[in-house]
Amino acid sequence: MKNNRRAVALLFTANAISGFAQGITMLAVPWFFARQGASSTFNLLYGLVTFASLFWGMYAGALVDRFDRKRVFLASNMVEGAVLLGVASYGFATGGVPLGGILLAFTTTVFGYGIHYPNLYAFAQEISLPKDYPRITSAIEIVGQATSVVSGALAALLLEGLPAGQTYTLFGAQLALPFSLEAWPLHQIFLLDGITYAVAVGLIAFIRHQPVIHTQVELGSLWKRLGTGITYLREHRAVWVFGLFSFSVFVGLLVSLNALMPLYVHNHLKAGAGVFGAAEVAYAVGALSAGLFVRRVFLRHPTLRSVIVLMMIAGVSFGVAAATRSVGLFLAFSLVLGFTNAGTRILRVSYLFVHVPNEVIGRVNSIFNVVNVLLRTGFILLFSLRFFTLGSNIAWGYALLGGFIVASATVLVVRYRELSATPVPA
Repeated sequence: MKNNRRAVALLFTANAISGFAQGITMLAVPWFFARQGASSTFNLLYGLVTFASLFWGMYAGALVDRFDRKRVFLASNMVEGAVLLGVASYGFATGGVPLGGILLAFTTTVFGYGIHYPNLYAFAQEISLPKDYPRITSAIEIVGQATSVVSGALAALLLEGLPAGQTYTLFGAQLALPFSLEAWPLHQIFLLDGITYAVAVGLIAFIRHQPVIHTQVELGSLWKRLGTGITYLREHRAVWVFGLFSFSVFVGLLVSLNALMPLYVHNHLKAGAGVFGAAEVAYAVGALSAGLFVRRVFLRHPTLRSVIVLMMIAGVSFGVAAATRSVGLFLAFSLVLGFTNAGTRILRVSYLFVHVPNEVIGRVNSIFNVVNVLLRTGFILLFSLRFFTLGSNIAWGYALLGGFIVASATVLVVRYRELSATPVPA
């Protein structure tokens, strides 16, 4: 197991590096379209890519359970790196990246996400002892949130640059930078991402591990293997109910960030862009705090009970955001949302690690992810109605999300005895 501890360390390091590249691309591309005044074009393309990723998500889960997880990580990072380096090379040769190249880089990254996390969870479960699951899932969340914050900040910095002599306010003090940073074109950013993937590939290649539990890999056609994942959830309704409804805070978070927050801040709070940055910082602080403290506090109690408590807190927080018009309370809401989302993810993955066999966990997680995308798409389409763009009506969106999360938690409360009695697979 000492060898596996080194394998886990290398896995998390490679995950952070490849996640860093993914995060930069996922933020740089929409930011680029926004600066060009083409956000509507990007939203259309993003919708099409998201729809296509639904089918890929199911297929990716079958790949994760069929092949060696280390090789899947190598292959996915090599493909993403090769595409980003290819697009960057074309950009250097022609002086810029065309729309097709930008879309190719973005689509490859979205599809990379579709296999990255199901494979990461399955690989981590495969090489970890059950007693280490809470620590492993906490570490995954901490690494993911920290990587997201750093990659987002760097993407903004590279796209916007820093003018010399610009004065910034830091903790109330005025700070003038003695240097400047030229804004990077997209092909330079893609080159950085491609090189980052190459570093991740090198680290993954050095992973040496022994599976803790040897499982039987299912052979046969893709449809047969997909059917096994669906059949597993049909035969284990408790796992299906828990995995589906415990995802509601994550749904609420992403819908809030992508569809509600801009109008909420502008129309409801009557605040400026600075509130966006402050809310993101508050969310990041809450999420990192969950990674550090949830395992020490909430895992002393039954996992299911802790998940329900965090979901109820998140749902009520959405209601408070809907019923108030305060920047301070909104920042507090962002902090709580970051904590409860990361906390439920840590506890949720720990539960699934214990109750889902490793040979099907890739397919099970991919099924949950597909349903998650469908739910998010439904809410986003609902909130795109003109009603929510008028005055403070966007606050009703927060109320609806809060009600959705509380209702999901209520389902878990009603099924508490059944979910608590779910047997652990041998």
